[in-house]
Amino acid sequence: MLGILFIILCAFFGYELVSFLVPDVRRLFVAIAPNKKSLSNIPELLFKVPAGFIVGISIASFADYYLSLGFSKVLTRQGPITAGTAVTATLMCYVIFVLIGRNKKRKIEKNSKIPDYDNSIVTTVFYGLSIVFFTAISAFLFFYTFRINNGILENGFTTFSDLAPHTAITSSFGVSSNFPTQYMHYSGDGIQYHFFFYFFCGVLEFLGLPIDYALNLPSIIAMVSCFMLLGLLTVLLSSRRLGFLLAPVLVLFRSSFNVFSLIGDCIKHQYTTTMIFDLLKNSYRWFNDTPYDNWGIWAINVYANQRHLMFGVAMILILVILFIPHVRRFYISIMNGNYKEAFISKNAWIPRKNDPLFPVSNLILALVIVFVMPYIHGSALIAGLLILFGMAIMSENRLSYLAVAVLSVGSSYVQTRIFSGSYKNLVAFSLQKGFVSESETFKGQMSYLIYITGFTLAIAAIFAVAWFAKDIIKKKPVYRSLLVVCFLLPLIFAFNFRVTKEMLANHKFIQISLIFMSIFVSTVLCNLFVLPIKALRNRVVLPELLPLDNDELAQKMNEEKKEPSKPLGLPLPAYIPVQALSVLVALCLLLGLTATGLVEWRTYINLNKDHIDINTDSELVDWIEHNTSPSDVFLTPMWSVNRFYLAGRPSYYGWPYYAWSAGHDTDKRDKIYKWLISGCGGDIDTFKAYCREREIKYLVFDPEFYDLHDNNDRAIYAAEFFATNLKQVAYFPDDNNTIVYQIY
Repeated sequence: MLGILFIILCAFFGYELVSFLVPDVRRLFVAIAPNKKSLSNIPELLFKVPAGFIVGISIASFADYYLSLGFSKVLTRQGPITAGTAVTATLMCYVIFVLIGRNKKRKIEKNSKIPDYDNSIVTTVFYGLSIVFFTAISAFLFFYTFRINNGILENGFTTFSDLAPHTAITSSFGVSSNFPTQYMHYSGDGIQYHFFFYFFCGVLEFLGLPIDYALNLPSIIAMVSCFMLLGLLTVLLSSRRLGFLLAPVLVLFRSSFNVFSLIGDCIKHQYTTTMIFDLLKNSYRWFNDTPYDNWGIWAINVYANQRHLMFGVAMILILVILFIPHVRRFYISIMNGNYKEAFISKNAWIPRKNDPLFPVSNLILALVIVFVMPYIHGSALIAGLLILFGMAIMSENRLSYLAVAVLSVGSSYVQTRIFSGSYKNLVAFSLQKGFVSESETFKGQMSYLIYITGFTLAIAAIFAVAWFAKDIIKKKPVYRSLLVVCFLLPLIFAFNFRVTKEMLANHKFIQISLIFMSIFVSTVLCNLFVLPIKALRNRVVLPELLPLDNDELAQKMNEEKKEPSKPLGLPLPAYIPVQALSVLVALCLLLGLTATGLVEWRTYINLNKDHIDINTDSELVDWIEHNTSPSDVFLTPMWSVNRFYLAGRPSYYGWPYYAWSAGHDTDKRDKIYKWLISGCGGDIDTFKAYCREREIKYLVFDPEFYDLHDNNDRAIYAAEFFATNLKQVAYFPDDNNTIVYQIY
């Protein structure tokens, strides 16, 4: 219950802070939307609530961690996180009290030209049901592959590998005290992974939530908040309420040509329709048409694996929403011929004076977000900076962008020095073209990109051109077309630069660009479902019914009869079939865009009927929690997911891929690890001396040790050597015959 209360407190704190720093959300909406009429369909809560959750949780995670780190200097065991969480909660309560008072005193001048939310039943029900849908599908996505059932933690077959280090980090705070923080699968080398999201999950576990709820609830909040912000931005830019639902749907069910290629092969081999349907329905493998496709890196599985990705995307969306008004104003100046105003005036570089948008307080919110963002999701921060860089080129108030960039880089540098010793250990930019495509040519890379994204990029590009032409013709600012280019910058970056040791990690940049592309693709669908033309109905005017004394009105009606206004729509008999055909086209296009995603959802469900089970009531875990110190390091088999990590203790060398992909030097440690478990050449003194130096206090014997062999196929683990020279402190015959030896 305390965990739920802490989430509510974080959300309330974030809501009040966002309300204070963005005091007039409706003006913000007006500054983004191409026209004001659609604003009556958009409630302010669509921004305040999700932004409040994201901002509140991110600030609470940041503050709680560093307070706990400070307390760890004087407190032991779970004292640091107890004190840190208590102080964080107290500070949030105080700030909430202050903000409520200031928000009540603050008077915002209401502009009668800005339409209020109409609060109609249809609109309210639509948004409500959409959010319920987002919540339900997110809950299913996360709980389906990570849940406790009768004391058994069931890890989905397609997600257990990625969740292994995440649950280990979560438990290291939830039931232990990981200060100073180290990577649970690779002790003694700091931590190079952005872990604050999982620290927050650990706080929830510490406050009493079981680990499945502690990990799943923040994941659900992150995904729903992201979808709400994505849908909001779609509605603002497209003026189509339906976009609030369609944009997230396109993210949930991704577009690619995989399924069409598969169906084409089936037809070639003379499969019947029933056979094809059964094949798709009973799919037990990811598509394997392009490199790493069979890992499910583009499928819905990626969000179940990387729980913090949507949290990072939500933070980017908040930043984009805060800065779009400056881009729009730049283009308004250009359209009006005020080139000096756009490029060299004060407004081009610093916030406007007495601006009703409150750009300074909005900037403060942006600065707060990027300050805490590096260790919430570093890749999302880089993607966000790339998007903002593109926006800054054609924007006013450019120094605000510079302030965001400088603070984010500074925060990243300082925190990286704290956690991993060197900025280069975490990020090392290098030129490398092609991502993981098999071709080095531009044509080959484009073919790969089009194949994995299906119709998405083509539709977005076509519509960007159409938007540009329409805005030029109507003499409106063309900022929406520029945003298409800005949102593609992370994708372009991914195909030209490598950030970490693993080039595959760049897929997150591509994923983020595709999430933003859903805004424009969904706008196309919205305009097809509801054509932007009206049905022209015949107006019958009966002058004799007009009041005889109303000469002015009668004269006006006579003038309309002589010079009728230009029709703005189609005659009703023509409009109905055109709209029906348009809806049919939209449905076919929607099916084509989501077909691969639908099949991958089925694959996700089928594959994860199997799961890796962990006993949450393990005797080994219970013994470790009650008989060892949180700082004690264990020499274990090269485990990935194992009940051992539920105890929140670090292993000297767990599954090496995790540590390697996080930036650690696994080659050197691999040699040392094999030397250790072989008994250091039969020298117990050397073995103990090295273990003492590395704080490796216990050795956990498990039959999996025998799976490791040398080049001559001989088992490396020296079982008799350790049984003879080390003190056995625990034995669990009912828990896989595990033995715990104390080294010193």
